[in-house]
Amino acid sequence: MTITELKYLYHQDLLAEAIIEPSELDGGWVVEFRHKQGGFLMLTDIHGAECQYVDLDKASKSALAVGFSQVRIEAK
Repeated sequence: MTITELKYLYHQDLLAEAIIEPSELDGGWVVEFRHKQGGFLMLTDIHGAECQYVDLDKASKSALAVGFSQVRIEAK
């Protein structure tokens, strides 16, 4: 889901938390969001491709842009 779509869900109070996890690429990070009704939603670009970040700060900024004031970071 894109940031815009995730913002909509956040403002509908449907997202529980933002999580940054190591990606399958070495040294990379992905951002996902836990839905309050269960399951996870991955941050994607407008073409549906999973967003990959090499910089943890940029991944955090994308997660915070959805509306959360904090982000959980999973260790590698």
